[in-house]
Amino acid sequence: MAAVAGSFIGYAIKVIIFAVIAYAGILCGKKFRDKKDADKAR
Repeated sequence: MAAVAGSFIGYAIKVIIFAVIAYAGILCGKKFRDKKDADKAR
């Protein structure tokens, strides 16, 4: 049972890390798109 719990915790940490990376990518993509649109509007 301890192995199952340890494995679950490991996978939960990986999911959290990937979620943070995805969120950072979304924020960077929005900033890049806003900057590109602002430059295009000039």
